[in-house]
Amino acid sequence: MEYVVPLIIVLVVVIVVVVANRFIGRRGRAVHQTPAEDGGPKVAASKSGKPLRRGPEVTREGAEEASARLTPELHRTVYSLIAQNQVLSAVKEYRKATRLGLAESVAAIAALAQFPQPSPEPAKADAALTVEDIMNAAPQPATLQDLAPQESAAVEAASAEVVGIPAAASKYRYRAIVTSGEEVREVASTRLNEEIFARIRTLARAGDLDGAASLLCSHADIGTAEAMEFVSMIGPED
Repeated sequence: MEYVVPLIIVLVVVIVVVVANRFIGRRGRAVHQTPAEDGGPKVAASKSGKPLRRGPEVTREGAEEASARLTPELHRTVYSLIAQNQVLSAVKEYRKATRLGLAESVAAIAALAQFPQPSPEPAKADAALTVEDIMNAAPQPATLQDLAPQESAAVEAASAEVVGIPAAASKYRYRAIVTSGEEVREVASTRLNEEIFARIRTLARAGDLDGAASLLCSHADIGTAEAMEFVSMIGPED
């Protein structure tokens, strides 16, 4: 019996201490919470009484923006770290690559983890250019037929002056004449000369009327049918 009284006293003291601790703990939590002015949910407060600032909201749009900042290689690295629960390493890799702040990087990793994003497609490398592609892309030189009359005359004059021929002499029209009996045919052109007409006669006398007519058409403003009639009249006496 002599030990019963001290034991009861110790038990009462323990009960009082436990009850007091619970009361003080509840009161402390109530101090760190302040009710919203509009009667809404309570907002956590710091020890100084100021509401704690919440981090950026995690949204699907935020995940898409975060994924857009990643290259395909970094995208795989970040999601590999997230899958291994190495969140801090993922934040470090993301922050190192994007140079964003710690809070933004944490929010980006949280969004990527909550809203998984597909890997961005790597930029397609341009196919190597070939010589044919370069030649086709190069501007084609204009011919005299493509130019306006004034431009054509200026080009002919400039060309004649370059090779040392007076511009007036370059306008000379060579006259090629053939006869057959009493019929006479004439073709005049500035692109004809004695040497070219000699080649036309040689082809015609050798029986190559198509070749002679083609050569004549390329050096005179004349149709194929008219050229065939002209070269067919070339004889040994011409």
